[in-house]
Amino acid sequence: MKTVAAPDSAWEARLRWGSRRLNAEVLDGRGRTTLRLGDGPEDDVAIGSAAKAQLTWTPTGLEVRFSTGVEGEVAFHGDGAKTFSELVASGRVTESAEGFLLTLVPGEVLTMRIGTLIGEIRQARGRFPRLPLDAQALVFIALAVIAVGIMLASVMAPPELPRLYWIKKR
Repeated sequence: MKTVAAPDSAWEARLRWGSRRLNAEVLDGRGRTTLRLGDGPEDDVAIGSAAKAQLTWTPTGLEVRFSTGVEGEVAFHGDGAKTFSELVASGRVTESAEGFLLTLVPGEVLTMRIGTLIGEIRQARGRFPRLPLDAQALVFIALAVIAVGIMLASVMAPPELPRLYWIKKR
């Protein structure tokens, strides 16, 4: 799915080896909901490492499960980025038997590294943001179109004066 057609709750994962683009996926409720990174037969992207990561779409955000060997940071809504170790210390990343769990919410950007593989995970957005139009904006646009139409009509009108038959006396 192209990110232009993605709904508001969609997430995009862009994977690359150094500067070479490897894969790009969109996770949402209408299509693919899970992306697995690892070297197992059930994994979607081979990473050449014993580490594993799984991205799972949820209606409220994106769950990221990862094992040891995965490094990265999360950039928040305008704040600086925090590393995984800082997130573990603050309780944002929880530890379980399978590994670690991080839940991303809209507006957060995750950059993770597994060896030389770099993954950038963020909320999907269209190439061109749409302008929110409401009734006031539509009225303003309509008035602007009418004003331009009047100006064009006055410029394109013939240069002669109108004939004033009603002024003549009989």
